[in-house]
Amino acid sequence: MIRPMDKRRRVLGTFLGVTLATVLLPGISTILDSPPWEVVLAGAVFLIVNQLIYSYPDDIRTAPPVLLLLLGVVGIAQDTLIWLLVSWLGSDMEYGLHVDGFLAALLGGVIVRVTVLVLLALGPAKTAPQPS
Repeated sequence: MIRPMDKRRRVLGTFLGVTLATVLLPGISTILDSPPWEVVLAGAVFLIVNQLIYSYPDDIRTAPPVLLLLLGVVGIAQDTLIWLLVSWLGSDMEYGLHVDGFLAALLGGVIVRVTVLVLLALGPAKTAPQPS
């Protein structure tokens, strides 16, 4: 079961990751000159797709390293495809973010996934239920 605090961290991490990727990567740019709303639109697409395809460990601190590696690779591939989806939607709507190519989408996917995983790891540890 997903805890509400983890869901909030995922939402915050997604928007923060999309914002960081847009600011840091020269291959990701806004189509128009209203960056805050275009980034919010891209973040909303990320959140919708990430809710449909959940690929995060239940507890990042106690997950085996192999599981973290596997979910990280799957998550980066997922986020890369979402960046390409965001770029395609933006070009059709003439509003949003433009991604120059696969490499920019891949680097953006790495930034988003790492940001979310770091925020999930910073929270309090999951506690086991106490037996009655």
